[in-house]
Amino acid sequence: MSRTRIVQGKYIKISQGEHNMSAEGNIVSNALLEVREKGNDNGVIHGNFERKGSDVNEDFEITFSLRKDKEYSTVVPFGILDFKGKYENPHFVFDYSLTLSNVDSLEFKILTEDSTVLYAAMNLPELVIPSKKIPLLAESIVKGTPIPDPLQPKKVPDLDRIFNPYNIPPTDYTKIGSYMIFWDGFDENDIYDSAKFDNKRFKAQIIAKKNGKEKIKEVEFSTKYSEVDWVDVKIDKKSKRIDTTLRVNLKDGGEEGLQCTTHLVGGRDETKWETKCPWDKISKEALAYYNMPPITKRKRTYKELEDLTLLGINQFWSRNSKNIGKAINILSDMYEVYVDAKVNNEGLAAPKIIYQTNCEEGRSRNFEASRILFFYEGYLYNADWKRSDPKSNFYHLKGWYYRSENKVEKKNVLSNLSPLLEDYKMVSAHEIGHEILLTYGGSIYSKSHKSTTTGLNLISQNTDEDAPDIPETGEIDLMKYYQRYYDIPRTIISELDLLKVIWLTKIEIK
Repeated sequence: MSRTRIVQGKYIKISQGEHNMSAEGNIVSNALLEVREKGNDNGVIHGNFERKGSDVNEDFEITFSLRKDKEYSTVVPFGILDFKGKYENPHFVFDYSLTLSNVDSLEFKILTEDSTVLYAAMNLPELVIPSKKIPLLAESIVKGTPIPDPLQPKKVPDLDRIFNPYNIPPTDYTKIGSYMIFWDGFDENDIYDSAKFDNKRFKAQIIAKKNGKEKIKEVEFSTKYSEVDWVDVKIDKKSKRIDTTLRVNLKDGGEEGLQCTTHLVGGRDETKWETKCPWDKISKEALAYYNMPPITKRKRTYKELEDLTLLGINQFWSRNSKNIGKAINILSDMYEVYVDAKVNNEGLAAPKIIYQTNCEEGRSRNFEASRILFFYEGYLYNADWKRSDPKSNFYHLKGWYYRSENKVEKKNVLSNLSPLLEDYKMVSAHEIGHEILLTYGGSIYSKSHKSTTTGLNLISQNTDEDAPDIPETGEIDLMKYYQRYYDIPRTIISELDLLKVIWLTKIEIK
């Protein structure tokens, strides 16, 4: 602030007691003739500024409130951008002001509904910005939000670069002024647990003290998930680890290729019951070539397939030291990500699992109109065999081939077949991924396989002719289509797709 007085005549101030003037800007007195300041004790001190109230008033007043207007009504860890590249608020934001005098200390707390301390800090959190600088901060947010670039996509803004220029040192918090307090949701151990904000109530407190006098202001608020309720994340800044719990609604779809039928055959005098089974269709050439009996009774229970599906999700949606993904990069910090998928009736929309044998293998999918995940083994049929090379084993066996986790049994009739169990786990992870991408970016975004199934192929789900071949080295994107089939050991969820999972834990403040 500043204070200016201009007079043409005399300007005289006489005080029998104390007289204090203080300003963060200038105090200017100007007169045509003279300026005189006089007290019982002679002398005027200049150049010894201190904020008004530091030792002038023994009392003090504080105000405290939670910002819930549009730009501060939701919270996303790390400020991960939304599908359109829009900035997301990464903080719970509080307004705080101090008047009348400075104080000796300030304490900021977040309490859970059972009064457990979730977060506490003397002299407030590490990020506090004077209210008068907020318009400048808003400009920095716009400038600091990454511009969408399909070739070099970036989903996390540089928060330190945006906020740090406006942050103030802890000693300033106790002085008269108006401030905004930014809390990122991490607790005292530097852990952010989104599950702690799902349908929970909290109390924020600010405690000011001066010369033994204490004043407390508090505000109550509640939080809930804004987007979905089937994923939780726990982020540990110290260990650089992110644990993700993913709830999926898997179902038992039964089996195909094991049901025999019985019906009457023959003329009036020679009528008899005849039983036909799916394995009766297997060509005698295939039976002789593989020398393996058909599967006539299910070899794997639904629970075994369910467990295998969960293992696949955990394996291909994690990025840590145990796989090619290693970690995800968040603002130059490398976080290992571990996914733990669980079956839950209220979880993510997921396929029903169907066990197949002695039939044409189905194509797994997980879209709004149809959600099926096929596990197939034993003898299987491919109707396209008539278009294959007549000299090939595949043609000779009339389209029948054998799938088993035992490589010796398969005899490489179809050279592009991947290991049975690893292939199923990868397909499971891919199909579950469609619902995640659907929730984040919409139906076309999910179905297009990152622009490798476009146009009519959005319906047929066939690979575009100009889709890339799989990379010769390095990672292969789980959610993308290629000209050749995946090299499973190198296939993994991308860093950007994992950031989308974290974004889905977005919190709404009430």
